Amino acid sequence: MKTRKTLFLLVFIPVFSWAQTAFTNARVSIEASQVARALVVMDSCVHKNYYADSALFYSALLHLKIGQVKQARKKYEQLSKFYPQFSERHYLNGLLFFSSQNYGKSIDEFNLAAKSDSHNPKLIYNRALAFGMLEEYLSAIEDLGTCIALNPRYTQAYYSRGYWYEYTGNYVEAAKDYESVIRLDPKNYEAYIGLAYVYQVQNETDKACKVLATAVKQGSQTAEELQEIFCK
Repeated sequence: MKTRKTLFLLVFIPVFSWAQTAFTNARVSIEASQVARALVVMDSCVHKNYYADSALFYSALLHLKIGQVKQARKKYEQLSKFYPQFSERHYLNGLLFFSSQNYGKSIDEFNLAAKSDSHNPKLIYNRALAFGMLEEYLSAIEDLGTCIALNPRYTQAYYSRGYWYEYTGNYVEAAKDYESVIRLDPKNYEAYIGLAYVYQVQNETDKACKVLATAVKQGSQTAEELQEIFCK
């Protein structure tokens, strides 16, 4: 299970240094340069006091996107000092605590944010991830159900709920959620891997191999490698 948990983090926490292939490195370089340009614009808005509160908020999010937690924290501190009533301040702080692996504090901040924004699926989704990392799987599953109710096409919420169902040993519900992801997004390779894993742990190797074969047809290199190992 530890391997699956590590994979889950790699899928959902965007840290550029984890890129492995030349193609991914090239794509990441482009994204990083775009973030750098966006940060220049945000800093200019702050300097000119043009929607400076929003500019500080988005600047912090951009820093988080490229793994610059300290810089993001500085932007949050500026936001809190000069614009303490900014509505999404607690949400941002929740993301910062999550990035620092302080999941309890992260949940506290998401709870504060939810008092004024309880129908924000991204907020509820991130709180669910924090619950999951604290091994409070039922709370994570409940939050993800709320996300799906708010946005029935929220593929990440289905995937995450399937993942935490898997952790509780509820393989039937896990399989349903992975299948929902594949139905909504046939190119979501992680969902194929999750579904194949669920079948594999239940000793249903034939089903697992069929899922991997479908993923290979969709273009998944990881599925092809797993197929070579488990489906000889």
